[in-house]
Amino acid sequence: AVAGAVGLALATGVAGAATPRAAAPPAAPSVARGATAGPPSTATWTAAVRDARTYARSRDARVRLALQVDGRAWSFRGHETTRAHSLVKVTVLVAYLRRPVVRGRGLTDRERALLPSMVRRSANAPVDELLAAMGGVGPLRRVARLVGMRDHRPVAPLWATSPISATDGARLFARLPRVLPPRHRAWALGLLRSIAPSQRWGMPRAAPRGWQVAFKSGWNDHGRVVQAMRLDCGAHVVTASVLVDGDDHDASVAIVEGTGRRLLQPLRRRGAATCSSMTPTPGP
Repeated sequence: AVAGAVGLALATGVAGAATPRAAAPPAAPSVARGATAGPPSTATWTAAVRDARTYARSRDARVRLALQVDGRAWSFRGHETTRAHSLVKVTVLVAYLRRPVVRGRGLTDRERALLPSMVRRSANAPVDELLAAMGGVGPLRRVARLVGMRDHRPVAPLWATSPISATDGARLFARLPRVLPPRHRAWALGLLRSIAPSQRWGMPRAAPRGWQVAFKSGWNDHGRVVQAMRLDCGAHVVTASVLVDGDDHDASVAIVEGTGRRLLQPLRRRGAATCSSMTPTPGP
């Protein structure tokens, strides 16, 4: 059991394990002058996904991606799975807070220690304690069904090996607010919006200004990097997920970021005013 725990610590990217270094960001796309207000069109998003797909195919790694924008969805190898690693911790968070004995009350000091450590610092030990309290991965599987994750199959005790797809990652983050209990919703989303600075690499570095960014990552020490992210601007929601199987940490992190920059180009072109530009200013 001890050996297995050590193996997981090395496999999932947490405190004590090697943390991938954030690669230098590619040059940002220039801000288009005179960009029109209002959400980007479906054609614009489709072109961005096409660009991301071309980029993914050109990498020396296996890349899967998925994007959801206000209910519309695109993907490339969207249902192809890989190991979820610490991305599983999002379903652990949701499943635990949905427990009948937890959802309607305040959290204990112990819970307020375990959950932030698991999410913000990606610590492994809290997962085992929380799963034991829930009686195993059954509640995680119920959350997966609830949000429509068709490829995610939580397993135990080697929970880091649970398969997940890019479509699952984007779908989970798109539906997070509706499956989190109202009493704990803002607090839980706050954890995902305050990931430790040393782990704020990948797609968050490509996020446009003015949007709220919630995300979670998972990785091993051999080039696998998985990440899902949610952007909020008023009533507008964009979620994306990128899963990379490569052979080098830094290269895979750079691929996740590069893919994210291409997926989010329709927003990034709008520059610093991107969020405010999503809602057209009424005429006189």
